[in-house]
Amino acid sequence: MGLFDKILKIAKVAYNEATKPESFVKGEEFEEYVRKYIFPSDRYELIHRTHSYNDNKGDYIGSTLYPDFLFRCKETGKKFYVEAKFRSGYYDEFDDEYGDIKWTYSKQLKRYQEINNQTPVFLCLGLGGKAKDPEKIYIIPMKRLKYIELYDSFLIDYEFYRKKPVFSGYLWKI
Repeated sequence: MGLFDKILKIAKVAYNEATKPESFVKGEEFEEYVRKYIFPSDRYELIHRTHSYNDNKGDYIGSTLYPDFLFRCKETGKKFYVEAKFRSGYYDEFDDEYGDIKWTYSKQLKRYQEINNQTPVFLCLGLGGKAKDPEKIYIIPMKRLKYIELYDSFLIDYEFYRKKPVFSGYLWKI
């Protein structure tokens, strides 16, 4: 590869990063948080990870329809999916503190529920702060998720520690 080709490649990468929608940037940042702190490599083997925005930009990869991660617990050998979602806060046109959180859309919820029939799926929700360092973390089994909106009164039962790895025994008890 010649110098000119290398410069073009670097420019293309820079352009792709600069034009990536903010929602995808936050999503990728939160996914990194989830992998580093909640499901770290010393406890969980990463079997599958959905493709990035830039990977899908040119030629959409069908496996992107699956949850973000497929892990195998190194302790138990159990496989499970994790969908990582970050939301900056609650939504309510009158009250920002006590609204709801729309974590997905109906078609995706149905798809994840179908996947959950074969392999357990968990939602790891980051709320508030920054995607790189959310104020709150929630881990919710897909079997408990019936709606695309979540309320504080529901979430309270699934709050998890920030920057702490989840033990596999905890996952199967919630």
